[in-house]
Amino acid sequence: MDGASARLLALPPAVVADRSPDAVADARDYFDPDGVWVLATERAPRAHATVRSATGGAGTEMPVVHTPLARDDDPRHDRLGSGDGVDVVSVGDPAVLPDVGRQLRDGAIGVVPDTTTFVVCPVAVEVDATQLVATLPAAAALATLASTAPGQVVVLSDLLPADYDHEWTLEAPDGDTVAVRIHGLGATEGYGSRDVACLTLSPSGAVGTERVGADRFGLRALEGVGPRTADRLREAGVRSREDVRRTPLRGLTDVTGVGRDTAERATRHAEVLDSGEPLRLSTSALPGEPAAAPPLCLDIETDGLSPTVIWQVGVYDPAADEHHAFTEREDPDDPGRVIEAFLTWLLAEHPDRDLVTWNGNRFDYRHLTSFVERHCPEYAAEWDAYWKHDLYDWAVRQDNALLPGRTNKLDHVARKLGYAGADTGLDGAATAAAYGRFMRTGEPLDWDRHEAYCEDDCRALWHVYEALREADRRDGVAAERERTTDSEQAGLGDF
Repeated sequence: MDGASARLLALPPAVVADRSPDAVADARDYFDPDGVWVLATERAPRAHATVRSATGGAGTEMPVVHTPLARDDDPRHDRLGSGDGVDVVSVGDPAVLPDVGRQLRDGAIGVVPDTTTFVVCPVAVEVDATQLVATLPAAAALATLASTAPGQVVVLSDLLPADYDHEWTLEAPDGDTVAVRIHGLGATEGYGSRDVACLTLSPSGAVGTERVGADRFGLRALEGVGPRTADRLREAGVRSREDVRRTPLRGLTDVTGVGRDTAERATRHAEVLDSGEPLRLSTSALPGEPAAAPPLCLDIETDGLSPTVIWQVGVYDPAADEHHAFTEREDPDDPGRVIEAFLTWLLAEHPDRDLVTWNGNRFDYRHLTSFVERHCPEYAAEWDAYWKHDLYDWAVRQDNALLPGRTNKLDHVARKLGYAGADTGLDGAATAAAYGRFMRTGEPLDWDRHEAYCEDDCRALWHVYEALREADRRDGVAAERERTTDSEQAGLGDF
Protein backbone atom coordinates (compact mmCIF):
# COMPACT_ATOMS: atom_id res chain seq x y z
CA MET A 1 0.00 0.00 0.00
CA ASP A 2 1.15 3.52 -0.78
CA GLY A 3 2.04 5.85 2.04
CA ALA A 4 2.72 5.30 5.70
CA SER A 5 -0.04 3.68 7.74
CA ALA A 6 -1.08 4.68 11.24
CA ARG A 7 -2.33 2.68 14.21
CA LEU A 8 -5.45 3.71 16.14
CA LEU A 9 -6.15 1.99 19.47
CA ALA A 10 -9.79 1.79 20.59
CA LEU A 11 -10.59 1.29 24.29
CA PRO A 12 -14.15 0.91 25.62
CA PRO A 13 -14.54 2.62 29.04
CA ALA A 14 -15.76 -0.63 30.63
CA VAL A 15 -12.45 -2.24 29.72
CA VAL A 16 -10.52 0.66 31.23
CA ALA A 17 -12.61 0.55 34.42
CA ASP A 18 -12.02 -3.18 34.92
CA ARG A 19 -8.27 -3.11 34.25
CA SER A 20 -5.46 -1.73 36.37
CA PRO A 21 -3.46 1.25 35.04
CA ASP A 22 -0.61 -1.21 34.45
CA ALA A 23 -2.86 -3.24 32.15
CA VAL A 24 -3.87 -0.12 30.19
CA ALA A 25 -0.21 0.85 29.83
CA ASP A 26 0.50 -2.73 28.75
CA ALA A 27 -2.07 -2.46 25.96
CA ARG A 28 -0.45 0.77 24.83
CA ASP A 29 3.01 -0.82 24.81
CA TYR A 30 1.78 -3.92 23.00
CA PHE A 31 -0.02 -2.13 20.16
CA ASP A 32 2.31 0.89 19.99
CA PRO A 33 -0.46 3.11 18.54
CA ASP A 34 -0.22 6.59 17.06
CA GLY A 35 -3.42 7.62 18.82
CA VAL A 36 -5.93 6.27 21.36
CA TRP A 37 -9.71 6.68 21.15
CA VAL A 38 -11.80 6.14 24.30
CA LEU A 39 -15.12 4.85 22.99
CA ALA A 40 -18.36 6.07 24.53
CA THR A 41 -21.45 8.04 23.61
CA GLU A 42 -21.65 9.43 27.17
CA ARG A 43 -18.99 11.35 29.06
CA ALA A 44 -16.42 9.09 30.74
CA PRO A 45 -13.86 11.52 32.21
CA ARG A 46 -12.34 8.96 34.58
CA ALA A 47 -11.65 6.51 31.74
CA HIS A 48 -10.20 9.32 29.64
CA ALA A 49 -7.95 10.45 32.49
CA THR A 50 -6.79 6.87 33.15
CA VAL A 51 -5.84 6.38 29.51
CA ARG A 52 -4.08 9.75 29.32
CA SER A 53 -2.09 8.89 32.43
CA ALA A 54 -1.18 5.46 31.08
CA THR A 55 -0.02 6.95 27.77
CA GLY A 56 2.28 9.60 29.21
CA GLY A 57 0.08 12.17 30.92
CA ALA A 58 -1.18 15.56 29.79
CA GLY A 59 2.12 16.46 28.13
CA THR A 60 2.20 13.50 25.75
CA GLU A 61 2.16 14.17 22.01
CA MET A 62 -0.01 11.10 21.39
CA PRO A 63 -3.66 12.14 20.98
CA VAL A 64 -6.08 10.56 23.44
CA VAL A 65 -9.54 11.31 22.05
CA HIS A 66 -12.90 11.06 23.81
CA THR A 67 -15.41 13.06 21.79
CA PRO A 68 -18.14 13.38 24.49
CA LEU A 69 -15.72 15.58 26.46
CA ALA A 70 -15.41 18.08 23.60
CA ARG A 71 -16.41 21.63 24.57
CA ASP A 72 -18.27 22.27 21.30
CA ASP A 73 -19.60 20.43 18.25
CA ASP A 74 -16.67 21.33 16.03
CA PRO A 75 -14.98 18.31 14.45
CA ARG A 76 -11.61 17.33 15.83
CA HIS A 77 -8.82 16.69 13.32
CA ASP A 78 -5.78 14.53 14.08
CA ARG A 79 -3.03 13.46 11.74
CA LEU A 80 -1.60 10.14 12.87
CA GLY A 81 1.61 8.39 11.90
CA SER A 82 4.82 9.44 10.20
CA GLY A 83 5.42 11.22 6.90
CA ASP A 84 2.25 12.77 5.50
CA GLY A 85 0.34 10.65 7.99
CA VAL A 86 -3.29 9.56 8.02
CA ASP A 87 -6.10 12.06 8.65
CA VAL A 88 -8.73 11.23 11.28
CA VAL A 89 -11.69 13.54 11.91
CA SER A 90 -13.78 12.86 15.03
CA VAL A 91 -17.34 14.00 15.76
CA GLY A 92 -19.81 13.01 18.46
CA ASP A 93 -23.07 13.37 16.54
CA PRO A 94 -23.97 11.99 13.08
CA ALA A 95 -26.03 15.13 12.47
CA VAL A 96 -22.85 17.16 11.90
CA LEU A 97 -21.51 14.81 9.17
CA PRO A 98 -22.82 17.00 6.30
CA ASP A 99 -20.93 19.96 7.79
CA VAL A 100 -17.78 17.83 7.99
CA GLY A 101 -18.15 17.08 4.28
CA ARG A 102 -18.45 20.78 3.48
CA GLN A 103 -15.43 21.67 5.63
CA LEU A 104 -13.38 19.01 3.88
CA ARG A 105 -14.53 20.33 0.49
CA ASP A 106 -13.75 23.96 1.37
CA GLY A 107 -10.38 23.22 2.98
CA ALA A 108 -11.46 24.26 6.48
CA ILE A 109 -10.18 20.86 7.61
CA GLY A 110 -6.79 20.54 5.99
CA VAL A 111 -6.22 16.93 4.94
CA VAL A 112 -3.57 15.39 2.69
CA PRO A 113 -4.87 15.46 -0.92
CA ASP A 114 -5.57 12.20 -2.75
CA THR A 115 -5.65 10.10 0.43
CA THR A 116 -8.47 8.63 2.50
CA THR A 117 -9.97 10.64 5.33
CA PHE A 118 -11.22 8.54 8.24
CA VAL A 119 -14.21 9.97 10.11
CA VAL A 120 -14.91 8.66 13.62
CA CYS A 121 -18.60 8.97 14.46
CA PRO A 122 -21.15 6.93 16.49
CA VAL A 123 -23.09 5.53 13.52
CA ALA A 124 -25.53 2.73 14.32
CA VAL A 125 -26.84 -0.09 12.16
CA GLU A 126 -30.36 -1.25 13.05
CA VAL A 127 -31.41 -4.79 12.19
CA ASP A 128 -35.00 -5.99 11.86
CA ALA A 129 -34.66 -9.61 12.95
CA THR A 130 -38.08 -10.48 11.53
CA GLN A 131 -37.56 -9.03 8.06
CA LEU A 132 -33.78 -9.63 8.09
CA VAL A 133 -33.25 -6.06 6.95
CA ALA A 134 -30.49 -3.72 8.11
CA THR A 135 -30.92 0.05 7.99
CA LEU A 136 -28.78 3.11 8.71
CA PRO A 137 -30.61 5.75 10.76
CA ALA A 138 -27.92 8.27 9.70
CA ALA A 139 -28.14 7.34 6.00
CA ALA A 140 -28.96 10.86 4.76
CA ALA A 141 -26.12 12.48 6.72
CA LEU A 142 -23.66 9.80 5.58
CA ALA A 143 -24.69 10.18 1.94
CA THR A 144 -24.22 13.96 2.13
CA LEU A 145 -20.79 13.52 3.71
CA ALA A 146 -19.64 11.10 1.02
CA SER A 147 -21.04 13.13 -1.89
CA THR A 148 -19.65 16.45 -0.59
CA ALA A 149 -16.18 15.55 0.69
CA PRO A 150 -13.41 15.34 -1.91
CA GLY A 151 -11.69 11.98 -2.26
CA GLN A 152 -12.45 8.82 -0.35
CA VAL A 153 -14.01 8.83 3.12
CA VAL A 154 -14.20 5.81 5.45
CA VAL A 155 -16.43 6.10 8.53
CA LEU A 156 -15.27 4.42 11.74
CA SER A 157 -18.11 3.77 14.17
CA ASP A 158 -17.61 3.16 17.87
CA LEU A 159 -21.09 1.59 18.01
CA LEU A 160 -20.02 -1.35 15.83
CA PRO A 161 -17.59 -4.20 16.57
CA ALA A 162 -14.12 -3.93 15.09
CA ASP A 163 -14.70 -6.73 12.60
CA TYR A 164 -17.67 -4.92 10.99
CA ASP A 165 -16.75 -3.73 7.49
CA HIS A 166 -19.44 -3.00 4.91
CA GLU A 167 -19.90 -0.69 1.95
CA TRP A 168 -23.39 0.79 1.84
CA THR A 169 -25.03 2.15 -1.30
CA LEU A 170 -27.04 5.23 -0.32
CA GLU A 171 -29.08 7.87 -2.12
CA ALA A 172 -27.23 11.18 -2.38
CA PRO A 173 -29.02 14.57 -2.11
CA ASP A 174 -28.95 14.98 -5.91
CA GLY A 175 -30.74 11.65 -6.41
CA ASP A 176 -27.69 9.69 -7.51
CA THR A 177 -26.27 6.84 -5.46
CA VAL A 178 -23.09 7.06 -3.45
CA ALA A 179 -21.01 4.34 -1.76
CA VAL A 180 -20.21 4.79 1.93
CA ARG A 181 -17.85 2.37 3.65
CA ILE A 182 -18.38 1.87 7.37
CA HIS A 183 -15.88 0.01 9.54
CA GLY A 184 -16.39 -0.84 13.20
CA LEU A 185 -14.04 0.77 15.66
CA GLY A 186 -15.12 -1.39 18.58
CA ALA A 187 -18.51 -1.50 20.28
CA THR A 188 -19.02 0.61 23.40
CA GLU A 189 -21.40 -2.07 24.68
CA GLY A 190 -22.63 -5.51 23.64
CA TYR A 191 -20.75 -7.67 21.14
CA GLY A 192 -17.07 -6.76 20.98
CA SER A 193 -17.18 -4.39 23.95
CA ARG A 194 -14.86 -6.54 26.05
CA ASP A 195 -12.12 -6.44 23.44
CA VAL A 196 -9.26 -4.09 22.80
CA ALA A 197 -8.99 -3.30 19.10
CA CYS A 198 -6.19 -1.65 17.16
CA LEU A 199 -6.87 -0.56 13.60
CA THR A 200 -4.11 -0.02 11.07
CA LEU A 201 -5.27 2.77 8.77
CA SER A 202 -3.74 3.18 5.33
CA PRO A 203 -3.92 6.36 3.18
CA SER A 204 -5.32 4.11 0.44
CA GLY A 205 -8.33 3.28 2.63
CA ALA A 206 -7.25 -0.21 3.71
CA VAL A 207 -8.08 -1.03 7.32
CA GLY A 208 -6.38 -3.86 9.19
CA THR A 209 -7.84 -4.96 12.51
CA GLU A 210 -6.14 -6.66 15.44
CA ARG A 211 -8.58 -7.52 18.22
CA VAL A 212 -7.44 -8.94 21.55
CA GLY A 213 -9.50 -9.80 24.62
CA ALA A 214 -9.07 -7.31 27.44
CA ASP A 215 -7.97 -10.13 29.76
CA ARG A 216 -4.74 -10.55 27.75
CA PHE A 217 -3.06 -7.52 29.31
CA GLY A 218 -1.35 -6.97 32.63
CA LEU A 219 -0.98 -10.00 34.90
CA ARG A 220 -3.82 -11.82 33.10
CA ALA A 221 -1.64 -12.05 29.99
CA LEU A 222 0.58 -14.61 31.71
CA GLU A 223 0.05 -18.33 31.10
CA GLY A 224 -1.72 -19.93 34.03
CA VAL A 225 -2.77 -16.65 35.66
CA GLY A 226 -6.56 -16.38 35.81
CA PRO A 227 -8.64 -13.64 37.45
CA ARG A 228 -8.43 -15.07 41.00
CA THR A 229 -4.70 -15.67 40.79
CA ALA A 230 -4.19 -12.16 39.41
CA ASP A 231 -6.18 -10.69 42.33
CA ARG A 232 -4.15 -12.72 44.85
CA LEU A 233 -0.88 -11.63 43.28
CA ARG A 234 -1.92 -7.98 43.40
CA GLU A 235 -2.96 -8.35 47.06
CA ALA A 236 0.53 -9.72 47.73
CA GLY A 237 2.11 -6.69 46.08
CA VAL A 238 2.88 -8.35 42.73
CA ARG A 239 1.06 -5.89 40.49
CA SER A 240 2.80 -6.12 37.14
CA ARG A 241 4.70 -8.56 34.95
CA GLU A 242 7.88 -6.77 35.92
CA ASP A 243 7.04 -7.61 39.56
CA VAL A 244 6.59 -11.26 38.54
CA ARG A 245 10.02 -11.31 36.90
CA ARG A 246 11.72 -9.71 39.92
CA THR A 247 10.00 -11.83 42.56
CA PRO A 248 11.84 -15.05 43.57
CA LEU A 249 9.91 -18.27 42.93
CA ARG A 250 9.50 -18.78 46.67
CA GLY A 251 7.84 -15.38 46.92
CA LEU A 252 5.38 -16.32 44.20
CA THR A 253 4.61 -19.76 45.60
CA ASP A 254 3.90 -18.18 48.99
CA VAL A 255 0.81 -16.63 47.39
CA THR A 256 -2.26 -18.77 48.02
CA GLY A 257 -3.18 -20.87 45.01
CA VAL A 258 0.13 -20.40 43.17
CA GLY A 259 2.05 -23.65 42.78
CA ARG A 260 5.61 -24.04 41.59
CA ASP A 261 4.62 -25.00 38.04
CA THR A 262 2.39 -21.93 37.73
CA ALA A 263 5.09 -19.68 39.17
CA GLU A 264 7.77 -21.03 36.83
CA ARG A 265 5.57 -20.78 33.75
CA ALA A 266 4.35 -17.28 34.62
CA THR A 267 7.94 -16.13 35.15
CA ARG A 268 9.10 -17.57 31.85
CA HIS A 269 6.11 -16.11 30.01
CA ALA A 270 6.75 -12.69 31.57
CA GLU A 271 10.28 -12.86 30.17
CA VAL A 272 8.95 -13.79 26.72
CA LEU A 273 6.43 -10.93 26.67
CA ASP A 274 9.03 -8.47 27.92
CA SER A 275 11.71 -9.48 25.42
CA GLY A 276 9.42 -10.08 22.46
CA GLU A 277 11.35 -13.28 21.74
CA PRO A 278 10.00 -16.85 21.83
CA LEU A 279 11.30 -19.44 24.26
CA ARG A 280 11.64 -23.11 23.42
CA LEU A 281 10.57 -25.35 26.28
CA SER A 282 11.97 -28.66 25.06
CA THR A 283 14.72 -30.23 22.99
CA SER A 284 12.20 -31.45 20.44
CA ALA A 285 13.35 -30.78 16.89
CA LEU A 286 11.62 -28.03 14.96
CA PRO A 287 9.14 -29.44 12.40
CA GLY A 288 10.89 -30.12 9.12
CA GLU A 289 14.39 -30.37 10.59
CA PRO A 290 16.81 -31.74 9.69
CA ALA A 291 16.33 -31.55 5.93
CA ALA A 292 18.37 -30.69 2.87
CA ALA A 293 16.14 -27.67 2.18
CA PRO A 294 13.77 -25.68 4.40
CA PRO A 295 10.08 -26.59 4.26
CA LEU A 296 7.69 -24.86 1.91
CA CYS A 297 5.31 -22.51 3.75
CA LEU A 298 1.71 -23.20 2.76
CA ASP A 299 -1.55 -21.28 3.18
CA ILE A 300 -4.98 -21.63 1.57
CA GLU A 301 -7.95 -19.30 1.10
CA THR A 302 -11.50 -20.66 0.99
CA ASP A 303 -15.05 -19.33 0.88
CA GLY A 304 -15.61 -20.14 4.57
CA LEU A 305 -14.88 -22.48 7.45
CA SER A 306 -16.80 -25.26 5.68
CA PRO A 307 -15.49 -24.54 2.20
CA THR A 308 -17.12 -25.37 -1.10
CA VAL A 309 -14.00 -24.14 -2.91
CA ILE A 310 -10.31 -23.63 -2.17
CA TRP A 311 -9.85 -20.64 -4.43
CA GLN A 312 -6.25 -19.81 -3.58
CA VAL A 313 -3.23 -21.85 -2.58
CA GLY A 314 -0.16 -19.84 -1.65
CA VAL A 315 3.32 -21.34 -1.27
CA TYR A 316 6.44 -19.51 -0.14
CA ASP A 317 9.83 -21.11 -0.86
CA PRO A 318 12.37 -19.75 1.65
CA ALA A 319 15.29 -21.26 -0.25
CA ALA A 320 14.54 -19.24 -3.39
CA ASP A 321 12.68 -16.39 -1.64
CA GLU A 322 9.80 -16.89 -4.08
CA HIS A 323 6.05 -16.99 -3.60
CA HIS A 324 3.70 -18.90 -5.89
CA ALA A 325 -0.03 -18.16 -5.98
CA PHE A 326 -2.56 -20.56 -7.51
CA THR A 327 -5.82 -18.63 -7.76
CA GLU A 328 -9.23 -19.32 -9.29
CA ARG A 329 -10.22 -16.00 -10.87
CA GLU A 330 -12.60 -17.19 -13.57
CA ASP A 331 -14.81 -20.15 -12.67
CA PRO A 332 -15.53 -20.73 -8.96
CA ASP A 333 -17.78 -23.63 -9.98
CA ASP A 334 -14.67 -25.64 -10.92
CA PRO A 335 -13.06 -26.28 -7.50
CA GLY A 336 -10.59 -28.79 -8.90
CA ARG A 337 -8.66 -26.48 -11.21
CA VAL A 338 -6.64 -24.70 -8.51
CA ILE A 339 -5.93 -27.99 -6.74
CA GLU A 340 -4.68 -29.58 -9.95
CA ALA A 341 -2.50 -26.57 -10.82
CA PHE A 342 -0.99 -26.55 -7.33
CA LEU A 343 -0.27 -30.29 -7.26
CA THR A 344 1.15 -30.31 -10.79
CA TRP A 345 3.62 -27.62 -9.79
CA LEU A 346 4.42 -29.19 -6.41
CA LEU A 347 5.05 -32.70 -7.74
CA ALA A 348 7.10 -31.49 -10.69
CA GLU A 349 9.18 -28.81 -8.96
CA HIS A 350 9.45 -29.98 -5.33
CA PRO A 351 8.80 -33.72 -5.04
CA ASP A 352 11.02 -34.06 -1.95
CA ARG A 353 10.26 -30.89 0.06
CA ASP A 354 8.47 -30.85 3.40
CA LEU A 355 5.43 -28.64 3.94
CA VAL A 356 4.67 -26.45 6.95
CA THR A 357 1.51 -24.53 7.91
CA TRP A 358 0.07 -22.64 10.88
CA ASN A 359 -2.78 -24.69 12.34
CA GLY A 360 -2.84 -26.72 9.15
CA ASN A 361 -3.75 -30.00 10.83
CA ARG A 362 -7.17 -28.57 11.64
CA PHE A 363 -7.74 -26.59 8.46
CA ASP A 364 -5.34 -26.39 5.50
CA TYR A 365 -4.23 -30.02 5.32
CA ARG A 366 -7.66 -31.37 6.23
CA HIS A 367 -9.45 -29.49 3.46
CA LEU A 368 -6.68 -29.88 0.89
CA THR A 369 -6.74 -33.65 1.41
CA SER A 370 -10.52 -33.73 1.01
CA PHE A 371 -10.38 -31.68 -2.20
CA VAL A 372 -7.51 -33.79 -3.60
CA GLU A 373 -9.50 -36.99 -3.03
CA ARG A 374 -12.62 -35.55 -4.67
CA HIS A 375 -11.16 -33.61 -7.57
CA CYS A 376 -7.68 -35.02 -8.25
CA PRO A 377 -7.74 -38.62 -6.97
CA GLU A 378 -4.92 -39.55 -9.34
CA TYR A 379 -2.61 -37.40 -7.19
CA ALA A 380 -3.91 -38.57 -3.78
CA ALA A 381 -1.13 -41.10 -3.10
CA GLU A 382 1.59 -38.61 -3.96
CA TRP A 383 -0.04 -35.93 -1.81
CA ASP A 384 -0.28 -38.41 1.05
CA ALA A 385 3.45 -39.11 0.79
CA TYR A 386 4.51 -35.54 1.59
CA TRP A 387 5.80 -34.75 5.07
CA LYS A 388 3.30 -32.24 6.46
CA HIS A 389 4.07 -30.21 9.56
CA ASP A 390 2.00 -27.82 11.68
CA LEU A 391 4.14 -25.21 13.43
CA TYR A 392 1.24 -24.02 15.60
CA ASP A 393 0.55 -27.57 16.75
CA TRP A 394 4.23 -28.11 17.59
CA ALA A 395 4.62 -24.83 19.49
CA VAL A 396 1.26 -24.47 21.26
CA ARG A 397 -0.62 -27.76 21.50
CA GLN A 398 2.51 -29.82 22.12
CA ASP A 399 3.84 -27.14 24.48
CA ASN A 400 7.26 -26.86 22.87
CA ALA A 401 7.45 -23.07 22.96
CA LEU A 402 6.10 -19.89 24.51
CA LEU A 403 5.24 -17.17 21.99
CA PRO A 404 5.21 -13.38 22.49
CA GLY A 405 1.79 -12.62 20.97
CA ARG A 406 -1.16 -11.94 23.25
CA THR A 407 -3.00 -14.48 21.15
CA ASN A 408 -1.47 -17.30 19.12
CA LYS A 409 -2.89 -16.05 15.82
CA LEU A 410 -0.19 -16.05 13.18
CA ASP A 411 -0.35 -12.33 12.40
CA HIS A 412 -0.26 -11.40 16.09
CA VAL A 413 2.77 -13.59 16.79
CA ALA A 414 4.61 -12.51 13.64
CA ARG A 415 4.08 -8.81 14.36
CA LYS A 416 5.50 -9.14 17.87
CA LEU A 417 8.49 -10.91 16.32
CA GLY A 418 9.16 -7.91 14.12
CA TYR A 419 7.47 -8.98 10.90
CA ALA A 420 6.26 -6.00 8.84
CA GLY A 421 3.21 -7.12 6.91
CA ALA A 422 1.93 -5.99 3.53
CA ASP A 423 -0.79 -3.77 5.06
CA THR A 424 -3.55 -5.22 2.89
CA GLY A 425 -6.32 -4.48 5.40
CA LEU A 426 -7.60 -8.06 5.02
CA ASP A 427 -8.07 -11.02 7.31
CA GLY A 428 -9.31 -14.55 6.70
CA ALA A 429 -12.97 -13.69 7.22
CA ALA A 430 -12.81 -10.65 4.95
CA THR A 431 -11.13 -12.46 2.09
CA ALA A 432 -13.55 -15.40 2.37
CA ALA A 433 -16.52 -13.02 2.33
CA ALA A 434 -15.11 -11.18 -0.69
CA TYR A 435 -14.80 -14.40 -2.66
CA GLY A 436 -18.28 -15.38 -1.61
CA ARG A 437 -19.58 -12.16 -3.21
CA PHE A 438 -17.60 -12.99 -6.35
CA MET A 439 -19.27 -16.40 -6.47
CA ARG A 440 -22.75 -14.87 -6.10
CA THR A 441 -22.42 -11.77 -8.29
CA GLY A 442 -19.41 -12.29 -10.55
CA GLU A 443 -17.95 -8.98 -9.34
CA PRO A 444 -14.17 -9.51 -9.48
CA LEU A 445 -11.93 -8.99 -6.46
CA ASP A 446 -8.83 -6.87 -6.25
CA TRP A 447 -6.89 -10.03 -7.05
CA ASP A 448 -3.43 -8.59 -6.43
CA ARG A 449 -4.49 -7.43 -2.97
CA HIS A 450 -5.93 -10.83 -2.04
CA GLU A 451 -2.88 -12.67 -3.35
CA ALA A 452 -0.69 -10.26 -1.36
CA TYR A 453 -2.68 -11.17 1.78
CA CYS A 454 -2.06 -14.90 1.26
CA GLU A 455 1.61 -14.29 0.49
CA ASP A 456 1.86 -12.20 3.65
CA ASP A 457 0.65 -15.15 5.73
CA CYS A 458 3.16 -17.49 4.08
CA ARG A 459 6.07 -15.11 4.68
CA ALA A 460 4.89 -14.42 8.24
CA LEU A 461 4.92 -18.17 8.88
CA TRP A 462 8.54 -18.40 7.75
CA HIS A 463 9.43 -15.41 9.94
CA VAL A 464 8.01 -17.21 12.98
CA TYR A 465 9.73 -20.44 11.95
CA GLU A 466 13.12 -18.70 11.79
CA ALA A 467 12.52 -17.01 15.15
CA LEU A 468 11.77 -20.39 16.76
CA ARG A 469 14.82 -21.93 15.11
CA GLU A 470 17.05 -19.30 16.71
CA ALA A 471 15.17 -19.11 20.03
CA ASP A 472 16.73 -19.80 23.39
CA ARG A 473 15.88 -23.05 25.12
CA ARG A 474 14.90 -23.28 28.73
CA ASP A 475 17.71 -25.67 29.65
CA GLY A 476 20.22 -24.49 27.04
CA VAL A 477 20.50 -27.94 25.46
CA ALA A 478 20.78 -28.03 21.68
CA ALA A 479 17.78 -29.52 19.92
CA GLU A 480 17.96 -33.10 18.80
CA ARG A 481 18.83 -33.16 15.11
CA GLU A 482 16.53 -35.97 14.19
CA ARG A 483 12.95 -36.52 13.27
CA THR A 484 10.76 -37.28 16.25
CA THR A 485 7.23 -38.48 16.75
CA ASP A 486 6.27 -34.79 16.93
CA SER A 487 7.00 -34.47 13.18
CA GLU A 488 5.77 -37.74 11.79
CA GLN A 489 4.60 -38.27 8.25
CA ALA A 490 0.96 -37.30 7.86
CA GLY A 491 -1.33 -39.77 6.13
CA LEU A 492 -4.91 -39.55 4.98
CA GLY A 493 -6.09 -41.28 8.13
CA ASP A 494 -4.74 -38.43 10.28
CA PHE A 495 -7.42 -36.10 9.03
